[in-house]
Amino acid sequence: MLNGIILAAGRGTRLAPLTAHHPKPLVPLAGRPLLSWGLDALRGAGVTQIAVNAHHLAAQVEAAFAQTPDVIVRAEPTLMGTGGGVRHLAHALPSGTLIITNGDALFDFDIAPHLARHRARGAMATLILRRVPADSPFNKVAIDAQGGLVRIAEVEGPNSASATESGAFTGVQIVEPALIAALPDGPGDILRTAYRTRLGESAALFGDFAPDGCTWIDVGTPDRYRGAHRAILDGHLPAPHLPAPNADGQRIHPSARIDAPLTGPCLVLADAHIAAPIGPYATIHARAQVHAPVQDAVVWSDVIVRAPARGTVVLPV
Repeated sequence: MLNGIILAAGRGTRLAPLTAHHPKPLVPLAGRPLLSWGLDALRGAGVTQIAVNAHHLAAQVEAAFAQTPDVIVRAEPTLMGTGGGVRHLAHALPSGTLIITNGDALFDFDIAPHLARHRARGAMATLILRRVPADSPFNKVAIDAQGGLVRIAEVEGPNSASATESGAFTGVQIVEPALIAALPDGPGDILRTAYRTRLGESAALFGDFAPDGCTWIDVGTPDRYRGAHRAILDGHLPAPHLPAPNADGQRIHPSARIDAPLTGPCLVLADAHIAAPIGPYATIHARAQVHAPVQDAVVWSDVIVRAPARGTVVLPV
C-alpha cells in the first residue's frame, strides 16, 4: 500500500497578507490552489490516498477538498509540528509506505525513481535531497558513500565520520511504518525525534539526491510566491492545465478579452479583461480587469487594477 501525506498546517505568517483571507494551501498559484500542485506530485508517484493537515482557516481547506475522493483533510486545532502532524495523519491512512511532502514546496523532479531506490535498498526511510553550495545554511544532511544517512542538522549518527557528501532536504521523504512507530506522542519535529532514534540505532535510513538542475521552490513569502509564477512562465515547473504558450511565451485563455499589448512570458486566465499593457512576467487570474500596466506581478481573481503594478501581488480589497 502506497499513500501520501502533505504537511499544510502552518499559519502562513511569512506569506501574509496573502493568507489573510485564504489559508496557505488555497492560495492561488497559476489558477490552482497551491495544495493541488503537491497532490499532483504524489499522484504521479502512484499514491492511492493522501492525508492533509490544516490549521489556519482549516474549514476552508476541508470544504475545498470535501468532494475529492483520494484526499482526507484533518484539522489540527493545536499545531503539532512535523512529527505530531505526521503521526496524526498516518493514523488516518492504511498502514504501508508513505510519501510525505511539505505543502508549500514546489518541485519538478519525479518521485517514482526515488521510491524505486528506496524499495531496492530495503530502506526504513529516505530523505530526498538537493545539491546546494557547501556554505549554504541549508546544507545540513550528510550521507556516506552508500547513500546512508549519517547526519541531519545537529543530529549525528554513530557513523557521522563516514560522511562523503551533503545537501539540503527538499521536504520530500519516503517512510515505512517502523519510522512512524518511533514518533512520540504530542508535538515534535520528525527529524529530531523519529530520525534521531532510528539514526542512533543505525537503521536503514538513506538520502537520495534529486537530479542536478532540478527546480525546487519554497512558496513561503510573497517574493517567493511571485518567483514560483516566474518559474511556471519560464517552463521550469510542469503546468499542463494552462493554455499552451505562443512563440512569445504568452499563455492566454480563449475566453480572455485582450484590448492592449502583451509582452511574454505572461499568463491571462479565463474571462480576464486586459485593457492596459501587461508583461513580461505578469500573471492575471480569472475575471480580473486590468486598466493599468502590470509587470512582474500576480493579480488575483476578480481584482480590478486601476494603478500600475510591478513587483507585487495585487489582492482583493
